[in-house]
Amino acid sequence: MAHSGGGRVLTIRDVARDAGVSVATVSRVLAGSATVSAELAGRVRESAQRLGYTPHSVARSLASGRTRLVGALVPNLANHYFCALLKRMLHDAERDGYRLLVADSDENVVAERELGLNLLRQTDGLMLCSPRVPANVLRQFVEYGKPVLVINRLVDKLPVSNVVVESYPAMRQLAAHVADLGHRRVAYVQGPARSWQNKERGRAVRWLAGRGVDVTVLRGGGDMDDGHLAVPEILRCGSTAVLAYNDLVAIGILAGLAEQGVRVPEDISVTGYDDIPFSRFVMPALTTVRSPQEEVGSVAWKAMDGLLQGERPGARTLLAAEPVIRKSTAPPRRRR
Repeated sequence: MAHSGGGRVLTIRDVARDAGVSVATVSRVLAGSATVSAELAGRVRESAQRLGYTPHSVARSLASGRTRLVGALVPNLANHYFCALLKRMLHDAERDGYRLLVADSDENVVAERELGLNLLRQTDGLMLCSPRVPANVLRQFVEYGKPVLVINRLVDKLPVSNVVVESYPAMRQLAAHVADLGHRRVAYVQGPARSWQNKERGRAVRWLAGRGVDVTVLRGGGDMDDGHLAVPEILRCGSTAVLAYNDLVAIGILAGLAEQGVRVPEDISVTGYDDIPFSRFVMPALTTVRSPQEEVGSVAWKAMDGLLQGERPGARTLLAAEPVIRKSTAPPRRRR
């Protein structure tokens, strides 16, 4: 409903009368139905615009059977990477007449399952950003019968579309950069245990073992606190370079090393991953991998919009990342 200039409440019947069509025709046009001719649809929209009529969102949803809502589930909203991703998806979804319902599982797989099913009940589809749940839970989501898009995790054996930044090639390039500087003892501080991206990045670092580099894998996580807590183990293992799962972990490592009087990169080199804005402004500026956050958000929404319009699931879009060399890496200090 809407109010006329004189305060009277406008209804769909006013639009039908003005356009010279039935109420059912107006309802179909405003619901986005393709069964109405272009000439009639144009007449209805012109009448609605002239009268200042805007259909109530709930009524529109009941008429169309759609909510115009899409769920977006992330594992950690404290990570700027996901904020940048969501911001772009929110913008593009709004442009296309949708709203996102955003939920954060806080790296809890039980919560992720419950939140995912809850979002599917309330929305027209679900976008999973770096999901941690096992494959059988992903199958539950898919079998709910609504469009499901998985971002930054390759999923095989399920009819689900994927948009993925390829971590392995870029992380391998970053690892090669560290080896080319002369480092022969390297540590990798892991990300969340259930993260597919963590497995890919760890696999890339372990590739160094075939190049005569001693690789130590250390427990970590996804936040600055996790990097800070890893510093004692980093110092004990004697590595001259440490590659972190992401920029937040790397920033925590930088802080912990500074507290111990360890200089970066003079005493130890440190790298991150994602190229969040903070990585350029820490001291020293962080060598990292630039992951195309806004592009992922844009491509992901385009893929979801296609699924909502009836496209078959199963498409796979791969995007590239690239190393960014800054001031936190240097050749190892020569031992006297």
